[in-house]
Amino acid sequence: MRLILLSAALVIATSPAPVAAQAYMFETGATLLAKCRNKAPEYALACTAYIVGVVDGIRKDMFIGRARPVCWPDRMSADDARRTVIAYLERWPDQRSAPASVLVSVSLNERWPCQK
Repeated sequence: MRLILLSAALVIATSPAPVAAQAYMFETGATLLAKCRNKAPEYALACTAYIVGVVDGIRKDMFIGRARPVCWPDRMSADDARRTVIAYLERWPDQRSAPASVLVSVSLNERWPCQK
């Protein structure tokens, strides 16, 4: 029995995983929105900290030349970013299964699009 389980585990471990299974996410739009809606202070803090971390990461990538410029306000407040992301997630429930980091960027780009 142990040999069968070990063989099955080996087959599973060496089989190529579907692309979607390879893209592990710590946070989805749904899990982020759940944190942001939670009334407990620690969840509100986790929501804001996540969003601010994504914003800082994107700005870092822009600084080192790995991301396209964005047209967000230079002094955007954490609260303004949080409200923007929550409004986007509430308006587009079909997007909530996507990575939260992507949705943070999309929501901010929607609110502050670059002028063409």
